[in-house]
Amino acid sequence: MTTPLLEIQNVFQSFPGAGGGSVEILHDISLEIREHEVVAIMGPSGCGKSTLLRAIIGLEPPTSGQILYRGKVQTGLNPSTALVFQNFALFPWLTVQENVSVGLSHLPLTTIEREKRVAEVIDAVGLGGSEEAYPKELSGGMKQRVGLARALAVQPEILCMDEPFSALDVLTSETLRNEVIDIYTNKTSPVNTILMVTHSISEGVFMATRLVVMGAHPGIIRAVFDNPLPYPRDEHHPDFIALIDKLHALITQAALPTELAAVEGGGAGKLPIQSIPIISLSSVIGLLEVLENEGSLEFFELSRQVHVELHQLLLVVKAGELFGWVTTPGGRVDMTAEGRAFLAADINARKQLFNVTLRRLFIFDLIVQALIKSARNEVDETVILKQLTQLFPHERPQRILQTVVAWARYAELFKFNGLRRVFHGLEKPAASVLSHK
Repeated sequence: MTTPLLEIQNVFQSFPGAGGGSVEILHDISLEIREHEVVAIMGPSGCGKSTLLRAIIGLEPPTSGQILYRGKVQTGLNPSTALVFQNFALFPWLTVQENVSVGLSHLPLTTIEREKRVAEVIDAVGLGGSEEAYPKELSGGMKQRVGLARALAVQPEILCMDEPFSALDVLTSETLRNEVIDIYTNKTSPVNTILMVTHSISEGVFMATRLVVMGAHPGIIRAVFDNPLPYPRDEHHPDFIALIDKLHALITQAALPTELAAVEGGGAGKLPIQSIPIISLSSVIGLLEVLENEGSLEFFELSRQVHVELHQLLLVVKAGELFGWVTTPGGRVDMTAEGRAFLAADINARKQLFNVTLRRLFIFDLIVQALIKSARNEVDETVILKQLTQLFPHERPQRILQTVVAWARYAELFKFNGLRRVFHGLEKPAASVLSHK
């Protein structure tokens, strides 16, 4: 039997949490990556996809378990891998040519060999003529081409990509997906295997030969199955659509747990410690309007009607559950009486209702409490950011705060001065619904 290229054996990953405890991100992950395949790791937000990829590469050693490369235990960074980042990760003071050559400095190459390899990969990703350009002169698609060229320059056996197309427009991302597959299928390419993380189901089905579906809290593997569709793939073919529907069902089942509706888990006198979906309030109100017009909908049907990527729609529905406006029994999305009352109210009544709703959420009560305790009725942004970092170590506290500010402004719960970076209460701050004691 052929030895797998990579073996992930019983990997657990935990990180320090608030109060000296730990947060388990990955739970007993076992997976084989074979030669000559494209593996897509998918799942709901927060399921540990990127954490698993970093562990596989060797950027973050697992808390327990081990990763084998060609049958040998991997220690440290795997030199046979290269990573393409979501946010390009280019050095703004370096040209395209210089950015691409960064990863070659540690290789035993002569100056001529290095220059030849850089020129080859720049040409391979369609950046010929832009060698002397700086990142600020490039479009998003061109920046990601630079990132791809930099990864290819080290001639990796395993090309790893962490949501590489999510920051790009639809047409550019589609072009780059096709080009990556062309590189993979090119017999002269050094790339043996591609391992990618994606939140897009259609992207996974379009690119991967094998699909890994993860569940969240903590991250586990729910399913692994082959994608038999031949290249090039037709996104309108019935088999393509059927596979997307199958993945929809698996990921929706993993991402719509019932705990959001059952918020009493915090115990008497305490709000449950939970984060918030990073989503706009207008999108949640839009969800209510769709449900008012169409009635209760299966999640798949809702996804088709609103033409929103699954991962984004899941966040909208989660926010609706958090507000008490929708429920998701058996994969259906239903509007609650509270949601109907909000939708029927005028703008001022909506603000009042939403004010009450936000006071029931931990993060908002946390800020209200801090304002009440402040002698000046002000709290510096850094104070709240520090608390959020401790409470939710694997989320982006700055993005959480941006959403908090937007929701709180609508509800007129408290204010935020963007110039001074401080929260401040209204003229007469009301007491919080619940206190933390």
